[in-house]
Amino acid sequence: MASRFCDGNLPEFVTRDCVFEPGNIVAVALIKGDQTPTLANLREASFWTTKLNASPQKYFVILNTRGEYPGGTVSEEDGFGRTLTRVNGADHEVTFEVEGVEDNGTFVNMVNQIANWKFVFVTSGNLAFYAEDVRIYGKIIIERPIKSLIRWSFSAKWTNIENPAEFEAPATIFGE
Repeated sequence: MASRFCDGNLPEFVTRDCVFEPGNIVAVALIKGDQTPTLANLREASFWTTKLNASPQKYFVILNTRGEYPGGTVSEEDGFGRTLTRVNGADHEVTFEVEGVEDNGTFVNMVNQIANWKFVFVTSGNLAFYAEDVRIYGKIIIERPIKSLIRWSFSAKWTNIENPAEFEAPATIFGE
């Protein structure tokens, strides 16, 4: 598939005088791969409410997470002509953790078996990011210290030269 940016004009970078975009991943959503939401859909609380109440359920929201996205890791190949290398993609990974081991084993095991997810992660500033063709794996973390908490640790991975699409998350769905 051709890049949508190859023949386009590069837009101006937007500079704002006062920028404060808090980090930390505080919520995620898992969407089964056969679904086709648009960014406009994902911005709407009513869309999420309908999908979360549907049967069978294909949209899942997990609140009260902690996590990070350190950005994509570029992959390169040999270039052509006098160009030494050429960027040919990027590997992305979001890691997040959530409590609730005792009641969610079946859910996590089923998530691990599905090969293709669409994935949303939301920061504490309610900025959300959306990626497709995501592989998700959850595992139990049990640390040695007696004061530590058992938790689920998830890895969400995908490959795409583009960064995940950003949008404003509906606060009524993903918390405020």
